[in-house]
Amino acid sequence: MNGNAEYWRFDQGAGNWIFGLVCVVIAVVLLRLILRERISLQGSMSYLGFCVVVGFMALFPDVTGRVAHALGFWDMSNFFFCTAIALLAILHLRALVTLSKVHLRSIALAQELAILQEKLERSQRSER
Repeated sequence: MNGNAEYWRFDQGAGNWIFGLVCVVIAVVLLRLILRERISLQGSMSYLGFCVVVGFMALFPDVTGRVAHALGFWDMSNFFFCTAIALLAILHLRALVTLSKVHLRSIALAQELAILQEKLERSQRSER
């Protein structure tokens, strides 16, 4: 490939702005859900980071193109898909960690409940 690759610029179409606007809308909805306490801040920070990175890539394609070229990507679309797949893999890993914590906590709660039921049964038997 040639070293003087030209990337899309702002004046070549509204697609960049539309995609960036979609990312901003998603981020605003996410922030609204956080403020209304529908979702936790800790669990949504990685998703918010994903929206910020992809939105930045959409709104500043010249910078993204230079970064892509510096990292060895000749096509900006390959860089975008590689970045999106990596960020989605991080989101998936985060979800797996959260799911594992919830699973371990549910096991601990079931064990605590069994112990409390056993204590209750013992105290009821001793009262008779």
